[in-house]
Amino acid sequence: MKHLVIASLAAFSLFSCQSPNNSEEFSQDAQEKTAAAYYNFGDSTFTVEDAFSAAELVSNFAASGEDSAWATVAGPITQVCTTKGCWMSTAIDSNNNLFVDYDYEFLLPTNSQGQNMVMYGYIYWDTTTVAQLRHYAEDRGARQEEIDAITEPVAEYMFKAKGVKIERSTDA
Repeated sequence: MKHLVIASLAAFSLFSCQSPNNSEEFSQDAQEKTAAAYYNFGDSTFTVEDAFSAAELVSNFAASGEDSAWATVAGPITQVCTTKGCWMSTAIDSNNNLFVDYDYEFLLPTNSQGQNMVMYGYIYWDTTTVAQLRHYAEDRGARQEEIDAITEPVAEYMFKAKGVKIERSTDA
């Protein structure tokens, strides 16, 4: 009888020490699953929710009249530096790309073209020199004729990323 009482008390104390699932634990589990769905580069503390497309960002920025604006942007990587992964671009529309660099704070995989990403940073307006344009063309593997055809600087929207998350493939 004494053993039955001790076993009952032990079982009661084990069950009473358990805490029920709460929303904080669920939220942490959801964050861990979201983090596991991406490869992170640079500052990965930003959230992927409520990200703009590059087209929405450029449109909103143009209308704002600001010099720069911080934002989270999502979309496919349309081009990437195939030498080091030191820059990329994402589509604004079928004819224009948003150039993205990260000041060598991190590098992306050189084979990440076509993958979906989410990035955090700021958009600004700048002019890219002929020398820079030719260098970027070389980085993406352009033919010499295409490189030689670059003769004018280009004023364009640019993005400075502080962090990039590339979606992991679901094919596992």
